[in-house]
Amino acid sequence: MVDLNDTICALSSAPGRSGIAVVRVSGPECFEIISRIFRPRSPYRELPERRALLGSIGDPRTGADVDEALVTCFHAPHSYTGENVAEASVHGSPVIVSQLLEVLCREGARLAEPGEFTLRAFLHGRMDLAQAEGVRDVIEANTRYQLQVASRQRAGELSEQLQPIKKLWTDVIVSLEAAVEFVEEDLAIESRALLAAKLDETAGELAKWIGTFRRGRIVRDGFSLAIAGRPNAGKSSLFNALLAEERSIVTEIPGTTRDAVSEFASIGGIPVRLIDTAGLREGAERVERIGVDRSLRVMADADAIVLVVDTSRPCTEEDDLLRARLGEFSCVVAFNKSDLPDVWTASQKARYGADWPCVEVSALRGSGIDRLRQAIQKHLFGEGTGERDGLLVTNLRHCQCLEEAHRALSRAAVALRDGLSEEFALADLHAGLKKLGEITGETSVEELLGEIFSRFCIGK
Repeated sequence: MVDLNDTICALSSAPGRSGIAVVRVSGPECFEIISRIFRPRSPYRELPERRALLGSIGDPRTGADVDEALVTCFHAPHSYTGENVAEASVHGSPVIVSQLLEVLCREGARLAEPGEFTLRAFLHGRMDLAQAEGVRDVIEANTRYQLQVASRQRAGELSEQLQPIKKLWTDVIVSLEAAVEFVEEDLAIESRALLAAKLDETAGELAKWIGTFRRGRIVRDGFSLAIAGRPNAGKSSLFNALLAEERSIVTEIPGTTRDAVSEFASIGGIPVRLIDTAGLREGAERVERIGVDRSLRVMADADAIVLVVDTSRPCTEEDDLLRARLGEFSCVVAFNKSDLPDVWTASQKARYGADWPCVEVSALRGSGIDRLRQAIQKHLFGEGTGERDGLLVTNLRHCQCLEEAHRALSRAAVALRDGLSEEFALADLHAGLKKLGEITGETSVEELLGEIFSRFCIGK
């Protein structure tokens, strides 16, 4: 791991050209370095705290100005990292930023590693590990809903909701420790059955959180949606309707889409990679057949599939063959071209859809598209897709820790009910509580820190 006693610097705003660029400096020599390179317009004996000063930044070795700058200082521990921090806002030219970083490094700072500012904030107690990971999710959010979920984690929601669980867990441990240590004393200790019931209640709460991970992972990372069907079923039109722009070529010529076309959109505030696949049919010519094979591979990897069916044409054996071919997948059926006379009967649609969700749409007119989006969400998440309150576990590491804690809790409850010695239950309870502590960074995370913070962008 890098030396955390160094003074570090980095561009903290987005790279590239912009109106303003913010360069952050943090560490024990922060203010001394800034004082050597910054000349405020109004002289000050020392740089004031939390007050922006206008002046110029220059190179002390050559005396040349780098740029006009607005500098703000934050004294420890009241800063992002918990150390002395200075932020210089300069004109957003990559050349200026490069010169400024070069001057800072020459004066004693070094370039920060990815995530090093947030790592220092964690190590100085400015946030716990779950909140620090929330910082990264906030930065990487692509939709308002993603930002909302990430912001709640950044604000410490997960850590806060873990506290009563950990307190109850600790109370059970204390009670069992007392039973072991003072076995010959006449102490009022809760019965094994009551303690086991408390553990069951806690395990149920953890199980609910673990159950949110499927939705949480998709909210955090997005999902892929393949649009499949026979040639001329309206796949490309539906692709464009979901995307709300003309991205895929639409013609009446079968086999127009020879290869998968993908684009990013949002469904219910969740990023989705839409994939318009080649039409699926038997006996296609060689080039088209390659596209069909690729389409099948895409569908195998997709999180969800929309099967587009043209109900303005009679149901044929080829439709049935396609339905059977996709039987191994789980699809949402879009009965398309509802703007045209419908030649499929209700019983044909019911038989074709079977246990798959079905929606009537007109990709050309845009009707039914909102209902299709809702069906896709319900297909991915099950009932209650509109519920957005409550805790969402979005991080695989957090979910794995919760799962291990849940298993330990269950083993402890079984040990108490089976009349085993309290030491058996205590061993599992201590191990499980340690796993909960790993989520927030209270226990055994040293080996994880480098991996976690290396995924951050530089400057954060």
